[in-house]
Amino acid sequence: MTKLILIVDDEQINREMIGSVLEDAGYNVFKASDARTAITTSIEYKEKISVILMDLVMPDNNGFLAITTIKSHRLTKLIPIMALTGSNDKESVIKAMNAGADDYLTKPFDPEELLSRVHILCKISDFVKRWDVIAK
Repeated sequence: MTKLILIVDDEQINREMIGSVLEDAGYNVFKASDARTAITTSIEYKEKISVILMDLVMPDNNGFLAITTIKSHRLTKLIPIMALTGSNDKESVIKAMNAGADDYLTKPFDPEELLSRVHILCKISDFVKRWDVIAK
């Protein structure tokens, strides 16, 4: 089964570049340009999304709030989220992880590192989804 990755970034060029890397590796992608769309999409496609890649600095609603919202919602809390942003200061990393991010990668990123981290998060996602089914 092909994995679906939700890419959330307000910059179209970033969405396209990340999407291209993931699609070339065989992933399906869904792209959102703002946090509000990310939240509604994650709820609507909760069963299908394997990983969310979340930009942190976006207008309107920021990525930190989107991560907190997604991780606090009972239907989406188990979807792994990687904060993918240009901010590499210690405070941003800690804030993202405290909001509920499962991983953190700074832009510009190495495509191989991105794919490796997404692959690991997909494995975690598969395990968690199987465990959640068993636990019910």
